[in-house]
Amino acid sequence: MPYDLAIIFIFGFGLMVGSFFNVCIYRLPREGLSVVKPRSFCPQCQNLIYWYDNIPVVSFLILRGRCRSCGATISWRYPLVEIMTALLFAGAGYLIFKTTADFTSFRHCLKFIIYIYLLGALIITTFIDFEFRIIPDEISLWGIVVGLVFSIIFPWWHPAAEGLTKIAALNGFIAALGGLGAGGGIIYLVRIIGKFVFKKEAMGLGDVKLMVFLGTFLGWRDIIWVFLLGCIFGSVFGIISWLITKDRYIAFGPFLALGAVAMMFFKEEIYYFIYNTYPNIMKDILLIQ
Repeated sequence: MPYDLAIIFIFGFGLMVGSFFNVCIYRLPREGLSVVKPRSFCPQCQNLIYWYDNIPVVSFLILRGRCRSCGATISWRYPLVEIMTALLFAGAGYLIFKTTADFTSFRHCLKFIIYIYLLGALIITTFIDFEFRIIPDEISLWGIVVGLVFSIIFPWWHPAAEGLTKIAALNGFIAALGGLGAGGGIIYLVRIIGKFVFKKEAMGLGDVKLMVFLGTFLGWRDIIWVFLLGCIFGSVFGIISWLITKDRYIAFGPFLALGAVAMMFFKEEIYYFIYNTYPNIMKDILLIQ
């Protein structure tokens, strides 16, 4: 398949999967609702949505953002999630296959699958946490299990762990445990310190479990920067939000997710900035020759 055509196909696939992510975002935080059945329905009138009214983005535009049955307004979140998913999936395809258009490579295809799995989990987590300020265990706890098993079966996913022992599967497991411990340990420590200083919960356990989940896939080194980037993104948003709403509390999960996406897509650029560009900038500022 030609490279450009493959990226277009991935984009279209992302639109369709994004529609399912919308189902997950609506149903996971609500008890008693399955993400499998019944099929999509209007939250206001409860009428089932026919397939021709459920075409990603297109149906929203044709219906002008309203339910065909009752005329209730459809949230802009629905096309936003679909477009975001499509763009991130296409971006993952470009990132992974840009050096080789070999779509038959097992490692490249597996890496792409893991990327869209992680991106999907982060998209769902972000929108649920923004609205309900919770992170579903269905995302994080199952993700931890998947990350550990995956690391054992495919230890090459963690190249930094190669050579630790003579058993490749054990190396992958150790690397996943390192990321698990670093991710969960850092944010749990912040949670304890924050509770001691502010006399109330500074971080939710959902954030801890999310970091553990991401750590099993990203490893200890990258997960540390995911946390730091999340703090930076969250601080900027928090200041702006406080100036507008005077609300000091923000959901932290979306910014951890943003930090994870940044590390997934711009890892080399981030590390180059940290170890090369930033020191030179500081030298210039401090007039150090």
